[in-house]
Amino acid sequence: MAAQFYTILTEIGKAKIANSGVMGTKVNFTKLKIGDGNGSYYNPTEKQTDLVNTKWEGNITHVGTDEKNPNWIVIEVMIPANVGGFTIREYGAFDDEGNMLAISKCAETYKPTADDGSTKELLIKMILAVSNTENITLKIDPTIIFAKKSEIEEVKNVVNDITDKLNKHIDDSIYQEAGGTATAITLSMLTLKNGYSKTFIATADNNGAATTINGKPLYKPGTTTGPNIKEGKAYTVWYNSVSDCFFLQASAEGNVGAEHVLAGYTFSNDDDTGLVGAMPNNTGTNKELSLNETWVIPKGYHDGNGRVTQNIPNNGAMNANLNCGQSKDIPAGYTNGGRITANSLASQTPANADASTIIAGRNAWVNCNLITGNAMKAKSIATIETITRNGIGWTAGGTVEITFNTPFDILLVGSYIIVNNGQLQMNYLPVFSDNRIVLSISNDRRTLYMRNTNTSCGWNSTIFLFSINYKE
Repeated sequence: MAAQFYTILTEIGKAKIANSGVMGTKVNFTKLKIGDGNGSYYNPTEKQTDLVNTKWEGNITHVGTDEKNPNWIVIEVMIPANVGGFTIREYGAFDDEGNMLAISKCAETYKPTADDGSTKELLIKMILAVSNTENITLKIDPTIIFAKKSEIEEVKNVVNDITDKLNKHIDDSIYQEAGGTATAITLSMLTLKNGYSKTFIATADNNGAATTINGKPLYKPGTTTGPNIKEGKAYTVWYNSVSDCFFLQASAEGNVGAEHVLAGYTFSNDDDTGLVGAMPNNTGTNKELSLNETWVIPKGYHDGNGRVTQNIPNNGAMNANLNCGQSKDIPAGYTNGGRITANSLASQTPANADASTIIAGRNAWVNCNLITGNAMKAKSIATIETITRNGIGWTAGGTVEITFNTPFDILLVGSYIIVNNGQLQMNYLPVFSDNRIVLSISNDRRTLYMRNTNTSCGWNSTIFLFSINYKE
């Protein structure tokens, strides 16, 4: 007896599936059409290209192989609950080019709608026996998606699980008032994982002391220093699995303290936010210092408009003339110029000395001029020896040379001549040729050159000299 209900491949379907195995192409199933056979049963044929009377069509939701029969292709489509009002007697599978590849004759099934007083989703399944299932694929229209009730239930369970986890996470993320003590805080937490964070409200100050959360150390970010926890403040911490500790998630970084921030201004550091500065505001501080007074600049903020001045007496321009031995007291304060003139004794007494009256080798200021002396150096006499030379003959205007053997200086005192009557007569004093007594010295010899100033006659005379031993 022939089967009453069945599924067959159309000629186009057979050809496409056969070609796919040879040419390595894919057969893409996309849609399933549902029909009522135009009100009665009929027997589908391989030559059909469409249903007799289509009532609905939709995207195929699943194409796969049967678990027990790997050469069976299972095609499924879900008719939504809001579609209906017709009886199903035929349905066909179409590819992405609009070709009907397979057609089924099925038992009558009525698809109700809400107007019928009942709604239901209806799963239509078509099974095709082919030799090569690898070339059969599903091509889905992404704009239309239907799901089976079981799939919806499965999704619902997944959603409920996610929702439950999300609610727990939301509950865990709500700020929690800390339990325990200021330095041993307790919090309700989920399973600790690296990076797990928790926000809590502190119930007491810890004053910067070492603190734990659920027995694990709490540190400032990236340090091993405990944070300064303040009562009533909200703090976010995160768990570090490597160090097995909690780090404070600071809203700010830095080590500035209240003493570094102007009073009345707020700031944040790695301890807390909303801290208030305590630095005094000195604005433009002014100070006038008396003479020799010092002043300690007050600690705090200065706006640059202050001035430090000193009260120094202004003595004006100071002038003075000081005589030898005098002095003048300069008063404390400011002097804007002036002149002090020092008058020496020499400048007060006119002088008449010149180079000839100043010993050779010595300098002197004379009437504000520096004079170098050339006068013979005064010496004191140690010994004097008298030397007499008789019979010195001089021609008129002539010059005579007299040599003495003595180591000492020679001083010419005078000369005299004896006239015919035997009387002593003073004659002209001899004049030395270059105004010096000693003209040449060789060891202990002293040579004098003298000339007769009388040019009319010559004389025989006696010369008196002194040999003098000087000391400095």
